[in-house]
Amino acid sequence: MSDYSHSYPYAERDGQPVIFRATEQWFLSLEHEGLRGRMLDSINGVNWVPSQGQNRIEAMIRNRPDWCISRQRPWGVGIPVFYGKKSRVPVLDPVAIDAVANLVEAEGSDAWFIKEAAEILPAGYVHPETGETEFDKETDVLDVWFDSGSTSLAVLEGNVYPEWKENWPADLYLEGSDQHRGWFNTSLILGQATRDGAPYKAVLTHGFVTDG
Repeated sequence: MSDYSHSYPYAERDGQPVIFRATEQWFLSLEHEGLRGRMLDSINGVNWVPSQGQNRIEAMIRNRPDWCISRQRPWGVGIPVFYGKKSRVPVLDPVAIDAVANLVEAEGSDAWFIKEAAEILPAGYVHPETGETEFDKETDVLDVWFDSGSTSLAVLEGNVYPEWKENWPADLYLEGSDQHRGWFNTSLILGQATRDGAPYKAVLTHGFVTDG
């Protein structure tokens, strides 16, 4: 056995070595019900300023992999999934999701982390596949880009600005060109998946001013 010199990644924050390992994650499939193709069609109906922005986001949507929406962090927006306590088979059905939505609406998003599964699910809830009645909650949280990507739904269809309801999609999204891979991108994915269209009528991108 001999030594072999090679490059190795270290974390920027604490200088510790980084270990890569494959773990189970949640993904949003861009091929489900033709989502990718429908997004590419919707892009053509948006006014992109400048016009080359359309080429940029088209290329990103056409070539991007499925979206890994789960993160392993102690904070964030919980993923409303339950697991059979013994089988570990996940539950993601309308009854469970509605129970979580009603809880968050009534008590805020922290309630997901505070309450046990039995306190969230309806009394007598039965696992639709295994018949189990005892559950654990998912501990992963959503990618923060899922938060930002759903802002059109929160702002234009939520209860914060009731006078803005029925105004979806937004007239204009305005940001730097880096958001073709960020906010514009994830907003398009979630808008298309939930409302079958782009969440914006026009997108204007600008350059950056750097100091020094």
